[in-house]
Amino acid sequence: MKYLFLLFIFLLSFSFFSQNYWQQKVDYVIEVRLDDTHHFLHGNETFTYSNNSPDELKEIYMHLWPNAYKNEKTALAKQQYKNGKTTLFYGDKNKVRGFIDSIEFKSNGEILKWNYDKVHQDIAVIHLKKALKPGDSIKINTPFRVKIPSGNVSRLGHINQSYQITQWYPKPAVYDKNGWNAMPYLNQGEFYSEYGSFDVSITLPKNYVISATGDLQSPKEIEFLNQLAENTKQNLDKYRSKKQAGYRINSFPKSDSTYKTVRFFQKNVHDFAWFADKRYLVLKGEVSLPHSGKNIDTWAMFTPKNAWLWKDAIEYLNDATYYYSLWNGDYPYKHVTAVDGTISAGGGMEYPNITVIGNAISAIQLEIVIVHEVGHNWFYGILGSNERIHGWMDEGLNTLNEIRYMQTKYPKNKSFSNMFRGDLFHLENLSHHDMADYSCRFMCQIGEDQAIETPSEEFSSINYGIVMYQKAGHVFYYLKDYLGDELFDRCMQEYYKKWKYKHPQPEDLKKIFEDVTNKNLDWIFEDLIKTTKHLDFKIGKVKRYLNNKKQLEYRVEVINKGQIKAPVEIAFWKKDSLLKSLWSEPFVGKTNFIFNDLNQFVDRISIDPGNEILETTRQNNFWNSKKLFKRIEPIKLEFLLGDQEANKTNLFWLPVMGWNSYDKFMLGLGIHNLAIPGKPFQYLVSPMYSFGRKFVSGTAEFSYTFLPESNFKNSRFGLSIKSYKFDTLPDNNSYYFGLSPYWMAKLGNRSKNGPISNWMKIQGLYRKDVNQTDITHLGGFMTYSLDFSKPNHKLFSTVRFDYVQTLGSEDKVARVSISSEYRFKYLKKNLKRWLSIRGFIGNTFLYKNTEGIASRYYQMSMSGANGMQDIFLEGYYFYRSSNTSILRAGNWGGFNSNSNFGTTSFWMASANGYLQLPIKPNIFGAFVDYGAFYNGFSIQSAFNLGLGIRLGEMIGIYFPLYRSVNMGPLFTDEYLKEIRLTLKFNLINTPFIGNLL
Repeated sequence: MKYLFLLFIFLLSFSFFSQNYWQQKVDYVIEVRLDDTHHFLHGNETFTYSNNSPDELKEIYMHLWPNAYKNEKTALAKQQYKNGKTTLFYGDKNKVRGFIDSIEFKSNGEILKWNYDKVHQDIAVIHLKKALKPGDSIKINTPFRVKIPSGNVSRLGHINQSYQITQWYPKPAVYDKNGWNAMPYLNQGEFYSEYGSFDVSITLPKNYVISATGDLQSPKEIEFLNQLAENTKQNLDKYRSKKQAGYRINSFPKSDSTYKTVRFFQKNVHDFAWFADKRYLVLKGEVSLPHSGKNIDTWAMFTPKNAWLWKDAIEYLNDATYYYSLWNGDYPYKHVTAVDGTISAGGGMEYPNITVIGNAISAIQLEIVIVHEVGHNWFYGILGSNERIHGWMDEGLNTLNEIRYMQTKYPKNKSFSNMFRGDLFHLENLSHHDMADYSCRFMCQIGEDQAIETPSEEFSSINYGIVMYQKAGHVFYYLKDYLGDELFDRCMQEYYKKWKYKHPQPEDLKKIFEDVTNKNLDWIFEDLIKTTKHLDFKIGKVKRYLNNKKQLEYRVEVINKGQIKAPVEIAFWKKDSLLKSLWSEPFVGKTNFIFNDLNQFVDRISIDPGNEILETTRQNNFWNSKKLFKRIEPIKLEFLLGDQEANKTNLFWLPVMGWNSYDKFMLGLGIHNLAIPGKPFQYLVSPMYSFGRKFVSGTAEFSYTFLPESNFKNSRFGLSIKSYKFDTLPDNNSYYFGLSPYWMAKLGNRSKNGPISNWMKIQGLYRKDVNQTDITHLGGFMTYSLDFSKPNHKLFSTVRFDYVQTLGSEDKVARVSISSEYRFKYLKKNLKRWLSIRGFIGNTFLYKNTEGIASRYYQMSMSGANGMQDIFLEGYYFYRSSNTSILRAGNWGGFNSNSNFGTTSFWMASANGYLQLPIKPNIFGAFVDYGAFYNGFSIQSAFNLGLGIRLGEMIGIYFPLYRSVNMGPLFTDEYLKEIRLTLKFNLINTPFIGNLL
C-alpha cells in the first residue's frame, strides 16, 4: 500500500511538472530621436532579459526587423515578390528601403559578440559570455540607428512627414517550450513577442502630435493633447463633409525648430509602437467597462482630409472596448487609441493600446476596421499567441467578436454590401456576416481553401484574408451558437483569465473549452481547424403523428452529407414566427429531432436558421408543409446575377444576342443559376432564335461538382449541349447538334498552396452534322495540364490525346500532342513586359480513308483550328464550315497567320515567340513562328513574323510582315484577309466556370 501511495505521489508530481507553464520576460528602456529631414531614428536601448525557463541559455536570438526593408534578398522582399509586389526592388532605393545599423551589444560595459543569421538579415544572435541560468537575468544595452523606409512597403515607414514607427527596435525573440522562435519580418504574417515593460522617451519637433503604446508620462504633452481635443471638438463642423475637408488643409506644416521629449510607460505588453504627424486633429472620449466600472480614455487622431469619416471614431472606440470587455474580460490598460495612418499592410494594424487605420471609403467600413483592430488588444495583445504559426488564434477569435459586434449593434442593417456596390448584383440585403460567409463558402466550393491551422506564410494571399480571418471567425461563431452565448462567454472569460499576458497554444484553448463545457470538441479543433473537410446537412424524412400522450409530434430526420462528425441546429416555424430550435450533438450519418412542445401544425422546418454553419450548400436545408414540392424553396427570378439565398430557389435571366455567318442575328434568353456562392448543381441554358436558321440555336450546360477529401481539389461532371446552323445553304435543317459529357478535376491537396496547378479533363463527343449528307461523329479526348506561376515566370503545359470516328465509314483519327509555353517578365520596373516562348508537337498515329468526307475535320493546322477543324466544338466561330477564316482559334502550331499552309493529317512541330514591346500601352507586341510538318510525301517547314495587338488573353489581332515563300504571297490586294483575329471566349465547359461551383 505504501508503494502504491508513493507511486501515486510520483505520478501526480510528474503530471504537475509536465504541465508547469513558464515564459520569459523582457523589460525595455529606450531613448530615441526622430530626424524628420532625413527620416532616421537615432536610439539607445537597454533591455533586461529574465530567464524563467528550466534551461541554461548561452545565446539570445534577436529580431532586427528594420533590416527586412534593406534589399531584395530579405524574406519580406521575397514574399512581396511572390505576391506580385515590387516596391522594394525598383524605384528610388534610397527613398524606399530601410535598415537598422550602429548596433553594439554590451552587458556590464563589456562588448558581446553577435552575428547575423546565415539566412535572414533581420535576425541576429547574441553570444553570452556565460550561460544565463534559470531564474537569472541579464541587462544588455546597445545604440541603434534606423533608416525609416517608405510607408508604401509595409508596416514600418513614413509618407512625407507622417510616421508609423513599428517593429523598429532590437527585440529578443520568444523562447518557449518549442525553443527559440526567431522569425524574419513578413508582410503576410504577424508576430510573437515576450511580455515585459516599456519605458520609452521620444524626442521630435515640438509641433508633432504623437501617440503610442503606454501611458503618457509628460504633463506638458498631456495638456497639449487635451487642448487639441477641445479645439477639434469645437471646430469639427468645419470638416463634417468630404467636400469641406478637401485636400488643401492636409499639407504638412513646417517642423518646429524646437524639440520636445515625450515619455511613455507600460507594463504587461509585448510590443511598443508610436505614430507621429503634425497635421493630426484629436478627439478624446471615455468608456466605462462593463464588469469593473473602470473608466478608460479613448483617443482618435486623424488628418483634416479624413475628418468627415473620423468624426464618430470615439463612438466606435468606446463601443468596441465595451463589447469586447463584456464578452471576454475587462480591458486592463488605461487608454485605447486609433490613429489615421499611411499603413500599406492591410486596412489596419494593431499594437498594444493603439491601432493604425488605413484609408476607408465609408463610415461603416471605418467602424469595422477600428473595431477589429481594437479587438486585437485582447487577441494578440493580452492573449499573446504565436501569430506566425497559429494566426487563427488571434485573427479568427477577433473576427468572431467583430461579426458579433456588428450583429449586436446593427441587427437589422442589411446594407453592408453596398460598400462594394452589391446593389448592382442583388446583394443589397447582405449583412457584414453574410459577406464574410459567402467568401468562405466560395473558396470551399472551388476547392481552393486551405486549413485554418496553416502557417501565415504558407497561405495564398486570398486565403490569408478569407480563411484565417473569416473562416476561422465563422467556425467559432458556429461553436458559439452550438454552446449558447452564456456558456461560450464563460469559456472565453476563463481563457482570458487563465492566459492573460501569456502565450497560449491551440491545445490550451481547446482544453479551456472542453473543461468548461465538459464536451469533446474535436469536431472543431481537429477537423474544422486542421483540415479542409466540408460540412453539409440535409433534411430527410419528416413525419407528423400523435404520440402516446395524444400530442402532435414531429420527427425530423437530418442527414449529415459532409465529411465531419458535427452538430447541427434545426428550427420549427409557424409562418415567420420561430416556435423552437434544437441542437443535436455531433453525429455522422443520420439523426432524428423530435418536436412536441406545442400542439399545433408546423409550416416550415429549416436547418441552421441563422446561417452560421459554413455548409457547401444550403438549398437542401428546408421543408415546407404548404408546398407541393416540400423541399424546394420558392423560385425567385432576378435579372443578370446575384447571390444564392438560403431560403429561395434563385433563378437568373438575361437577354442574349449572337451572330455568325449562317445563323445571322440571334436573339434569345439566358436562364442560369450561376451565383456566389454556387451550388453543386449548376446550369446555364441559352436558347436564341436564329434568323438565318429560322429556328432555335443556342447552348446549354449542366454540371455537378464534388469536393473529395483527398487527391482532388474539386471534381466536376457535366454535359455541354450546342446546336447552331452549319453552312449557308437555305435549308433550315442545315445545322449541327453536339453533346459533350465530361469529367474534369483540379488535382492536389486543398490545404497546400503552391505555384503549381494540375488539371485533368476527359470529354466525350456525340455530334451530328445535318446538311446534304448527314454525318455523325463519336469520340472523345483526355488532357492533363500543368500550370506553374511565379511573379516573373509562368509555364503552361498540356498533354492531350484525341480519338474520334465517323459512323458508317472508315474515317477515324487518334492523335497525341504536347504543348508548352514559358513566359518570362523581361521588364520589371515601371514597364512590365513579358516574353513568351511556346513549343508544340503533335502526331496522328491512326488515320484511315484520307479521301473521305470527314478528312477535313481531322486535320491539324499550323495556324490553329478553323471552324471546320474544331471537331469537338470547343470554340465559337463566325464561319464554322469554311476552310479559311479571318477568325481562328489558337492551339496546334500556333502560327499567327490565316494561311492554310501546314495543314496536315500526320505530324507537325512548331516553335513560337511573342514579345510585348516596351512601349505604352502594353497591348503591342512582335511575334515569330517556325514549324515543320509531314504532308504524307515530304517534310516541309515554314516561318512567319510580324506585329500583334493583344487585349488581355481574350482578343488578339496579328499583322504578318514576313513569311516563307511556301506560305504564299503576303502583300497583295487581299492583305486584309491575312490579318488574323483570335477570340478566346468560351465560358462553357472550362475550368473558369468550374471555379464558380
